Amino acid sequence: MSVNGRGTTGERASIEGGGAPPRTFRDAVRLPGRWTPVLLLAVAGLSAVSLLSQVLKHGVDLDVDGLNTLERWFFVDREMGIPAWFSTLLLFAAAERLWQTATAAKASGDRWHRHWRLLSIAFAYLSLDELTEIHEQTIPPLKAAFGFSGVLAFAWVVLAVPLLVVFGLVFLRFLLALPRATRWAFLVSAALYCGGAVGVEMLSAPFFDSAGVETVTTTVVGGVETVTHGVVIESVAYAAVAGVEEALEMVGSVLFLGATAVALRQRTGRTVTLPVAPAGDAGRVTAAR
Repeated sequence: MSVNGRGTTGERASIEGGGAPPRTFRDAVRLPGRWTPVLLLAVAGLSAVSLLSQVLKHGVDLDVDGLNTLERWFFVDREMGIPAWFSTLLLFAAAERLWQTATAAKASGDRWHRHWRLLSIAFAYLSLDELTEIHEQTIPPLKAAFGFSGVLAFAWVVLAVPLLVVFGLVFLRFLLALPRATRWAFLVSAALYCGGAVGVEMLSAPFFDSAGVETVTTTVVGGVETVTHGVVIESVAYAAVAGVEEALEMVGSVLFLGATAVALRQRTGRTVTLPVAPAGDAGRVTAAR
């Protein structure tokens, strides 16, 4: 039986499990209670504080106590900062829900359980990479070997683009078998995340190259001298582009987290009681995981 735009009847039933599929995009990405707007508001707040710290520090050269601390903890382009931790938790939560969905799918004999599992592993890696920036370790050897510059200055994108194409081909039939609203939720969230992580990253590379100042730090521990090379960016323009990049990634992550939560509810029909409700929701909120 061929797979059309909505998937075959057997495949749709297999994907949907026992719950009713969402009818609209909004239903397909909605987290329990008001968590979706709360998380999106958090994205906007983190992005605004990040840009403000860069404008104050590098735009108007303001020198006040605490500004360096604000920039260190809230600039979106810093690893181990609050925005990085926020993104890491979003991605890890999505990975956890995908893992539960894969387990339930396997138990029911669903042919797509390996795809759910692979998605879970991929998002677990993304959550780790968001915090530690493992992918950036590929930049120096690629630039040394091929001399990439301009929009390819962040040379890891040369590896990322073909990997994304392969990943998309592997998951094509899986996506077609999803309910329509869920499929669009996955595609839109992926487009936002990848558009920021790869597309806007490429646009920000020339700003990084032109504004970056190389630094060399020498430390001596136990008589052993260590030399560390780094780059300091003092550019509001780069900070603005980097802010757009990270905002797209975070919005994509929020929407995908909602999509995975809805998919898990469809699969298992299980509900949980949230211990804390966002402002505006009285009492405890019973919601599907």
